[in-house]
Amino acid sequence: MNSKKIGLVLTHCFVRKGEKKKFDWISSAIDQYSNLGVDFFSVLCGHGTPPPDNLVKKFDKVIWEEVVRESELGKGHPYFSLKGFHACKEKGCKKVLKNRAYDYLENNDIFNKGLVVSEQTSLDDKIVGDLLLYGDVQYLIDWWTKNPWDYSVDGLTNLYRNLLPNFLEQAFFGNPEALGWKTFEDDHNCYWGHHKNYRWYGDNRLKCV
Repeated sequence: MNSKKIGLVLTHCFVRKGEKKKFDWISSAIDQYSNLGVDFFSVLCGHGTPPPDNLVKKFDKVIWEEVVRESELGKGHPYFSLKGFHACKEKGCKKVLKNRAYDYLENNDIFNKGLVVSEQTSLDDKIVGDLLLYGDVQYLIDWWTKNPWDYSVDGLTNLYRNLLPNFLEQAFFGNPEALGWKTFEDDHNCYWGHHKNYRWYGDNRLKCV
């Protein structure tokens, strides 16, 4: 199957008892993607309390497990990310945008590039951001599976260790402001990282979007 749709994988989401507010953040986020004018094949990947039907209907596919996979937390969610990538590949998508389930983009500049990474990326510190990525679906699958995932370290470190040989030549970097990457997490609506005072590294070894 060959599709002109761009895969949209929203993941890094787990919902425990009493955390149904998270579904509101996801619902708000997926609504924002319609403003980009992009034909997406949308996939929601998560675990824990199942999403309500009104949220499920907003996605083309939902991959969800009712038991929280504790080993995925803080480790890049490789299990669910890869399931999302493979779902997009099976649909025939050539390109995939991966983001956190609570987050969205304000502009579509990212789709003019072949491979884009964002925060928290610093090649000097040997980390590559695992939350927001855009690229060829097979490239992302190869990247995330180059080596067995090391659950003793975080996703940032794993992605750096798994870098493919042509990464420096292909990759562009854009910080959340340049990409319009915002989050609804904790009832905010701000650039990713500002809601929790996360550090922006602003990698200067990669070409800018």
